[in-house]
Amino acid sequence: MIGSQLHLNIPALFLNVTAVSALITVSVLLCIALLAYAIVTELYRYHVRLPTLSGPPGFPIAGNLYQLAPDPAETLHQWGKRYGGVYQISLGTRPVVVFNSMQAARDVFVGQGHALIDKPRLHTFHSVLSSVASSIGTTAWSESTKRRRKTAASAMNKPAVASYLPFIDELTKALILELLEQGRGGEIAFDPRQAIASAVTDLTMTVNYGARLPPHEALLSEIIDVEDGLSRIKNPLGSAQDFIPILRLLPFNSQSSKAREVNRRRMVYLRRFERETEERVEKGVDKPCIQGKCLRDPTVQLDNIDLMSISMSMVSGGLDTMVNTLAWTIGTLAIRPDIQDKAYKAICEAYSSETWGPIEDEHGVPYIDALVKECLRTFSVLRLSLPRSAWKDIQYGDVFIPKGTTVFLNAWGCNRDETVFGNDADAFRPERFLDDPDLPHAAYGFGTRMCAGFHLANRQLYVLLLRLIWSFRIEMSKVPAERIERMRPLEDVAEPFHLAAMPPGYKVRLVSRNLAALSSLLRGNGPCKAQ
Repeated sequence: MIGSQLHLNIPALFLNVTAVSALITVSVLLCIALLAYAIVTELYRYHVRLPTLSGPPGFPIAGNLYQLAPDPAETLHQWGKRYGGVYQISLGTRPVVVFNSMQAARDVFVGQGHALIDKPRLHTFHSVLSSVASSIGTTAWSESTKRRRKTAASAMNKPAVASYLPFIDELTKALILELLEQGRGGEIAFDPRQAIASAVTDLTMTVNYGARLPPHEALLSEIIDVEDGLSRIKNPLGSAQDFIPILRLLPFNSQSSKAREVNRRRMVYLRRFERETEERVEKGVDKPCIQGKCLRDPTVQLDNIDLMSISMSMVSGGLDTMVNTLAWTIGTLAIRPDIQDKAYKAICEAYSSETWGPIEDEHGVPYIDALVKECLRTFSVLRLSLPRSAWKDIQYGDVFIPKGTTVFLNAWGCNRDETVFGNDADAFRPERFLDDPDLPHAAYGFGTRMCAGFHLANRQLYVLLLRLIWSFRIEMSKVPAERIERMRPLEDVAEPFHLAAMPPGYKVRLVSRNLAALSSLLRGNGPCKAQ
């Protein structure tokens, strides 16, 4: 009996030994393959490094990719203090040139802007997400890109922005009214970001499609959620598989699956807006807008993909920059009543406590101009501007950047350049732009591929902040769980690896300063000529 049992167990034992042996063999082979891959990629990484630039050494396979945490823009800023205003890093095996000083950035991005008109191709964004089209700011340079950018830029230059003043007037009044009603004139503390996002989306919808967003909260929430997902993907450092190709082979690739799902949801509402615009044009009831102009004008050489690209740029741009810049600013004003008082006094001196002045008065309150610039500089919402690719060889002093090299503009680092902004570069001080109105900032990037909508963004921010401060005294919530005591753009950023730097959550009380005068303006009885 015992011998029989032993005889029966021998095959099973043999199979177990064989399986273990095979597993060990496979594991050893995988380790050897991984080691060989690491050696080959490391040799290649050092081979393609730029000989004229220094930079942090990095690790095999990943380069410097995993050294950028916890905050990539700040890490690059600190490395700039060690390696200089222009240096290189490695993302995987890809060499990337980082511009971290204001002078160097302006010298090359403006002085040699023609050499930095291209954009690098990133796998997750360009191959997985953007299956139909991509936004203007992420598209490689071509004649098509040139036409798209020219169309968008002409629709958002100074004369065009002046034609949008009636829209800006109407929508900012609607926002002020929404904030007044939501907060009951200061009785209730609330988070203003949803109302701001709605107003910003309405304006971009009006400029691009000639119609405001349909009054459905679910649609707005869907757009905000999808665009938030897009910002995570558009972050040039947000997807490791862009720089470590072997990660694309993983069977459960969450980065690619998330990108596909976000793209599917985005195309639903973009195609809907496109279809509704075409219907209005066919019926002859459309209002002046980018898409309508392109559909009506046979000389405009833009196809459906070009129009979709413009739409993507318009919808994403406002939510990425405007909403987060205003969210940082409102929180800061609630914590800094001294700045509020200066701004309100300046508005009243320029106009009065009975009116916020005509919307056509573009620079009527210099302190508000300075406040807008300081908000853009200090918070640097797009801290790493969308990356560029050298269209041709670049020679900058002793630095040689060959054609095809990826280039980062660290707007966060440039906006904290002490050689430009002094020892208090980290402080929030609008007066610096009163002392020197021509002081530069890098919030919109530099050169040929800088943000095409900066005129529109500046005008929106100016009008919104002027009217907000004139209308309300901004105070933090009295509930400890709803308030914050500090608003530090480095330490308090909610998600450092997001394309747009978001502030922490908070609630504010918006206390009416002069309810009777405000009510009169909101009813349209004020001096706003653009009615």
